[in-house]
Amino acid sequence: MTPSVRRVGWVESPLQLINAIEAAAGADEDTLILLRRGVAQLADTAAWLEPHLPATVRFDHATAATDPRFAGASRRLVGDPFSGQVRAVLASRAVGDLVVVDDGSAALHLAAVLAGTHGFSRMGQRERLHQRALGRVSGRRLRDAAREGRVTLMTAYADHPAMPAVPGARIVPNRYAWLRGLAAAAPATLPPTVVLGSALAVDGYIDDDAYARWVLAHGAGAAYLPHRRETPAWLERVRAGGLDVIDSGLPAEIVLGADAGVRTVTSLPSSTGATLARVLRDHATLTVTQIPDEWWTGRADAPFRATLAALTLTDPAPTEEA
Repeated sequence: MTPSVRRVGWVESPLQLINAIEAAAGADEDTLILLRRGVAQLADTAAWLEPHLPATVRFDHATAATDPRFAGASRRLVGDPFSGQVRAVLASRAVGDLVVVDDGSAALHLAAVLAGTHGFSRMGQRERLHQRALGRVSGRRLRDAAREGRVTLMTAYADHPAMPAVPGARIVPNRYAWLRGLAAAAPATLPPTVVLGSALAVDGYIDDDAYARWVLAHGAGAAYLPHRRETPAWLERVRAGGLDVIDSGLPAEIVLGADAGVRTVTSLPSSTGATLARVLRDHATLTVTQIPDEWWTGRADAPFRATLAALTLTDPAPTEEA
């Protein structure tokens, strides 16, 4: 590690990457962000963002979070503390000074874990024995570090009424000031109405047919921005229903935030609701549809449903930086 690198980040998704850059830009500290190798959309997003990076930020690739540049760093940044990659490091190394840059349901859940009201596990999933074992160690170390003032959570839900108090931890609002300030050409041309794809159906939390009816009800002329885990067969179903599927390979925050022609964006509850509320142009409206009870499958347990419902308690509107 070169002496100029003050913090080392590990990210596994495009949104984690955006949030990591926001954290580095906001703190104005030298940061090396390691990108998990083999994640196509992450690599595409990094390539699009690289010409616009703050001077203090640089990228590199790594196969695993056990890369010595990250695992051996005393000042780290992570996008998903519940990742198996991150658990392996936190369970075997000192937490040190840690910044977590997740948003929405994951941030609310992590805050509850740090506050001691939830166990350390990924929300809505039944974890295997070895995952639970790593989680117990990681959770204990994270809670100890939070109480000692060594954990910062940067999230668009910092001021949300569902965000619990976390003794000792620093909770910082993510205003997406860096992304909003980019002077970059839009990567795609969108119509005025856009439907945002959700992973809830493909992950088995809501009924496929109910989700399809909701999407197709928006009708011809609307655009559909797919979630990265949605299948080609599903996207063909959307096209057959008259919607224009636009898959730029970039996250919705970039595609929608850069397009001046968008007027209405509709989505289901997700962390994207918080991010888009901050990056959309002022003339665009975001509408979040609550999920009817009959849509849920048995996989969606009560805590998972409650956390998603909490995401729309308050629509976090853009706020100027203090």
